[in-house]
Amino acid sequence: MCFELFDILIKAEQYKRCFYCQKEIIKTPEYLDKKIYLIKNGIVKISSITEHGEEIILVILTTGEIFGASLIFENPHLNYICESINEETILYEFDIACIQKIIKKNCNINQDFLHIIGTQYFELERRIKILTDSSAEQRLINVLIEFKNKFEHLSDNEENIIIHLPINQDELSNYIRTTRVTTNKIINKLKNNFLIEYHQKTITLKKDFFKHYK
Repeated sequence: MCFELFDILIKAEQYKRCFYCQKEIIKTPEYLDKKIYLIKNGIVKISSITEHGEEIILVILTTGEIFGASLIFENPHLNYICESINEETILYEFDIACIQKIIKKNCNINQDFLHIIGTQYFELERRIKILTDSSAEQRLINVLIEFKNKFEHLSDNEENIIIHLPINQDELSNYIRTTRVTTNKIINKLKNNFLIEYHQKTITLKKDFFKHYK
């Protein structure tokens, strides 16, 4: 993903390069309302915390994706948690004040900024559609395809796809809004039908998987 606005800010050195370790919290909600982040490398999990302290995983983002932009128009005190779930995540951090100055000097950049926000909302809308329109099994299938498209994967000689999942099974259940028991039943069903193989955080999508789920 490439945006002219980011290119201008990077060339002007109006950004900060930040490094985060695995399971490191990126920033607090109060800080996020003043920044936009571009993931240069790595994986970021964005969650919200309910009144009862329960974590709800909203979206998992990877290299080339952005976050923080929508918070400009939201309540900055919403309890978002942004966490690196990669061994090393590299973020480019842009200050909203710098972006506003660039937009004032070049009105055409405003369209680019709206595109950035629209891209983030599109990702969230895609997630909402998956969670509201599908059964638990279909939600899992959609997420496996999402992870295939987002994260590094290998093809073996049998045309199978090997994916290194960025989250464990508990988090996977959270991500598709179901229980671990239900997730485990669906995984076992797919395994018994020889559509996938699953070992810890590595999942193999078999050749027949793509025949069943196009």
